[in-house]
Amino acid sequence: MKKISSQHYFKLIAFLVILSTVPVIITGGLSYWQSSKAIVDYSNDEKRQNIYQIQTNVEQVLRYIDLSTTYFVRSAQTQAYLREDMHANAFSDFHKLRKDLNHLQTIETGIEDIVLVNLEKHWLVNNDGLVRLDNQTYQQINQNYLQLPGKSMWITEEADQLGIPNATKKSCSQYINLVKKLPVLSTNYTGLISVIIPTCELSEIMLKSNDSESFLILDKENHTIAQSNTEYTSEVNQIPNELFDQIDWDASEGEFEYRLNNTDYKISYQTSDYNNWTYLSLVKLSDLHKRSSSIGWLTLSIVIILLVISLYFAFIGSKVLYKPVKKLQQIIDSSGQGKSTANRSINEFDMIESHIERLLNQNHLLEQRVQNQVSQLKQLFMIRLLQGKVSQNEIPLKCKSFNYSQDWNLFSVFSLKIDEIDQQKFSQNDQDLILFAINNLMEDLLSEKECLTPVVINDTQATIILTNSNNEAEYTRLVNQKVELIQSKVQELLHLSVSIGISKRYQHLDQAHLAFKESKEALKYRLKMGEASIIFYENLNRRYSNVAPYPTAIKDKIFDAIKLSDQEVALKELAKFFEYVDRHDIHHQQLEIILSRFLYELYELKESLGAAVEQFQSTDMITHYQNLRSIEAIHDWVSNQIILPLIHSIDEKDDSKNRKISDKIIQIIHENYDKDLSLDIVAAELHYNPNYLSSIFQKETGYPFSEYLLRYRLNKAKEWLVTTDLSVKEIAERLQYNNSQNFIRSFRKMEETTPGKYRTQYKNKEA
Repeated sequence: MKKISSQHYFKLIAFLVILSTVPVIITGGLSYWQSSKAIVDYSNDEKRQNIYQIQTNVEQVLRYIDLSTTYFVRSAQTQAYLREDMHANAFSDFHKLRKDLNHLQTIETGIEDIVLVNLEKHWLVNNDGLVRLDNQTYQQINQNYLQLPGKSMWITEEADQLGIPNATKKSCSQYINLVKKLPVLSTNYTGLISVIIPTCELSEIMLKSNDSESFLILDKENHTIAQSNTEYTSEVNQIPNELFDQIDWDASEGEFEYRLNNTDYKISYQTSDYNNWTYLSLVKLSDLHKRSSSIGWLTLSIVIILLVISLYFAFIGSKVLYKPVKKLQQIIDSSGQGKSTANRSINEFDMIESHIERLLNQNHLLEQRVQNQVSQLKQLFMIRLLQGKVSQNEIPLKCKSFNYSQDWNLFSVFSLKIDEIDQQKFSQNDQDLILFAINNLMEDLLSEKECLTPVVINDTQATIILTNSNNEAEYTRLVNQKVELIQSKVQELLHLSVSIGISKRYQHLDQAHLAFKESKEALKYRLKMGEASIIFYENLNRRYSNVAPYPTAIKDKIFDAIKLSDQEVALKELAKFFEYVDRHDIHHQQLEIILSRFLYELYELKESLGAAVEQFQSTDMITHYQNLRSIEAIHDWVSNQIILPLIHSIDEKDDSKNRKISDKIIQIIHENYDKDLSLDIVAAELHYNPNYLSSIFQKETGYPFSEYLLRYRLNKAKEWLVTTDLSVKEIAERLQYNNSQNFIRSFRKMEETTPGKYRTQYKNKEA
């Protein structure tokens, strides 16, 4: 026995050693892994923040320069300068212009020079003064800058390759150039402004970056614009193009590892949405690993200490834990019950196990366990019985084992459903709990002689009611009493209304599934009968010969009102529809057919009108009415969730359609104002009635068609009088006037002056 004890003692020691050391090793490894990961994540976040800070600082300067330049060129004074020819007589304007340009450069943004070029008047102004443009310079500017896509762009250029003539370039070998085509709000460019900034200024902005990190700025052509902390990457003379291939240009940010000159770097990058520049951060992997290595050594030391402590307590604990086992073995041996297993037991644990098994095999323990499961077994049997899954031979055996009453000759099935959930007390998700509460109430109200075990199947509470009375009148009276008692107790305790369907009476329990179907069928008629209904299957009118016709006329009126967005008529006719359904004696199958057909046709109408209704998006939602418990609830659902949102959607769609038609008419006027144009011609082109177009156009623009056309033509006439040498007669002919006198009268009525005087007044203002 000592040998055996020693074996289990060592097994216990081995188990405790493994139990104590493995968690320590795993915990230490996970701690180191999590710590290293946290450090790397923190480092990555730090690098991203640093990149973001550098990007923010640089772009703040660039955006400020861009905004200040835009404000300058869009000012009325600058626009006036661009329309005149700079010459000796315009010295005052030139002086003001130079002063404004110098003011832009005084802001601490690093601007070295600002060049304003007027290609139409052939002059250029910058720090060095006013310069006249010759043809060669004009072509150079046009080719280098005006042919570039976009109205405003940032360009990186070498100092000796700047395409702006006479530009100041002294402080740096590379420059970034903000070029804006002028005028800003036109596509007919007659000039440009160039803001020249040395890239050295960007390096100054980046000087405050971390010493253990280097930053790099690339333009959209992958040209290096600026770099900070070059001492950190002193061994890297030039960034190879292969590094740029690692960048995912479709992503706004990312990171990767790259080897430069036998040194591994962690490279993070971020692309700007402002000018497509890319900001890179270069960090040596050796610097990142320094932090985690110190944590690794510390973690290893702690794990070793914990392992030593664990091993010590494993040896001590083994002795303590083994004492009760040894004592229990001695007790079994002394009682004599261990002798029978002594010959075949290989250790003391087998002896203890055999003893415990004999105790567990006692009959009273098994009987107690079965008794605890009787209630669940009864409910399972009743569910299978009502679903028709119990064989005829199995029923008597189960009824006898469950001690069901045998003193009955007929039975029927009660099926109970909740009419409406009190939303202030219960949510819709509480329905299952409420049904189980009602099921428990049924067990309390009905004795074991009156019923079999009540059960809940899906959303229905079902009970088999037993009777030994063959008198139909007495049976009906007793059933009504039971049902009214059940309804009153549910109302009293749960404040809920319930409806109950009652099947025909049957003699054999193997027909229970038929009775259950009949009781559920009876419940379907509660739509017509309302809440708290007591419905006998035998009393239902199931004859299909008396069929009410589908109310097509009422349906058509409802649909016509919806198409016309007449909410009042639609709701009025809908009320008539449900009044018709409620008034006729319609069995529930035909009622479902009428409602399903009406809702399906309503869905087809919604689809044909192209309207969107959130509660009516698919044909699956047509059957939602089956979840409602009364005709009134279905009426409210159709009215509030379908009809009214459908009319609202149609109204919104009509407004959008009118705006599109109005915009199309305006486009036709703008494109054909110099042709013979009338509302009839426009209506023929758009395939609409002229009166319909006239009402829509006046509603959207506030002007009749003819007045809008007249105003647009006269505005064109004013433009031609100012910008061309066309005679009044030629302008009148172009604008489709029969003679110049009619044109002059219309012009005078609008401008309170004649076309000739208008032209003279404008020319006097220019002079």
